[in-house]
Amino acid sequence: MQDELPPQSGPSGFLIAVSAVGVLAIGFALLLRSAMVPPVSPQVGRQFPRIEATGWINGPGPTTQGQVVVVDAWAFWCGPCRAVTPYVIELHNKYQDQGVVFVGLTSEGLDSRSIDMSRQFVSSLKIPWPNGYGATKTLSELEVDTIPQLWVIDRQNQIVFHEVGFGDHSINEMESAIKKALAESSADKK
Repeated sequence: MQDELPPQSGPSGFLIAVSAVGVLAIGFALLLRSAMVPPVSPQVGRQFPRIEATGWINGPGPTTQGQVVVVDAWAFWCGPCRAVTPYVIELHNKYQDQGVVFVGLTSEGLDSRSIDMSRQFVSSLKIPWPNGYGATKTLSELEVDTIPQLWVIDRQNQIVFHEVGFGDHSINEMESAIKKALAESSADKK
């Protein structure tokens, strides 16, 4: 008598395992993709609050009414804030002549040491736009509990872009929002 294998009546265990691994890989790839594209902020569409600060570095607070505005919330001790600044400076250099106003805000500056550290931060990074310190009321109204945060505001004072943190996609998305706000503003003037 010979030993015979029983006849196979369905897919082998190997095929089932390969199929399961494939399904898991696809699911993982979709999960990663959704994690890489941040959801739209619930602040988009809201009115930006009045900008209030205890004092200003780099001149007086800017006039923002009726302007496309980029706002950067930062602190002198924040490494990611330092990392995003050169990219925001590039946007400033590109769009300042098109009427886009840039503003920095920090809640720091309630004592002389933090004002000095904030001035050093602005100076060392060569930030050219006005930066309000002691901006706790405005930042509180924006529910800022993490920095950096970036906003683009259209001429109607509506938030059209908001992001917490900074990723590879951030500057491109900010620039798209700036272009869109400028284009809508141009269309409104015609």
